[in-house]
Amino acid sequence: MRKLMYLFASMAIVAILATGCASADSESKSDSGSDTTEKTETTDTKKELLQTQMDFTADFSTYYAPISAYQAAAADEATTEAALNTAAESAKKAADEGAAKLADYKLESNLSDEQKETYTTSLDSLKSYFEEISKSIDASAAEPNFDAAQKHFDTFQSDLEGIYKEADLNVPDMAQALS
Repeated sequence: MRKLMYLFASMAIVAILATGCASADSESKSDSGSDTTEKTETTDTKKELLQTQMDFTADFSTYYAPISAYQAAAADEATTEAALNTAAESAKKAADEGAAKLADYKLESNLSDEQKETYTTSLDSLKSYFEEISKSIDASAAEPNFDAAQKHFDTFQSDLEGIYKEADLNVPDMAQALS
C-alpha cells in the first residue's frame, strides 16, 4: 500500500513537472532572448525543487509512516492494547531514528543558497517534531498528546510554503507526501 502511494505521489509530481515544463517551453518560444533565459532559470528552479522534495520524502517517509500508523491506531477505539503497544514501539523507534538522521542530514540539491537555507532551517522544525513524538510516547503510549509535535510539524510545513510559492508551484501537503 505504501509503495502504491509513493508511486502515485511520484506520478503526480511528474505530471505537474511535465505540465509546467510544457507551458514554460511554449511561452519561451514566443518571448525574446532575455525572457527565455529567465524562464529557463525558473523552470530549472521548479524542477530542482520538485526533485529535492522527491529525494527528501524518499529519505524520510520510512520514519514518518510508522508514526502516522500509530496515530491512526491510537485514535481507533477498536485497537487492542497489544496492537497499540506494538505500534507505539515502532513509532518511537522511527521518531528517534528520524531525529537522529535529521541531526546529521545534509540537503544535497542545486537550489539557490537562499532556498537551501530556508529548506534546511525548516528541517529543524521536523527534527523537533520527531523529538516531541518520542517524548509523547514516553509520557503515555496509550493516550499520547501530540499537540506540541503537531505545532512543530505545522511550522515545518509553513516554512516550506514560501519556497514553493516563490517558484509558483502548489504547496505540497508534507504530511501526505511523507506518508
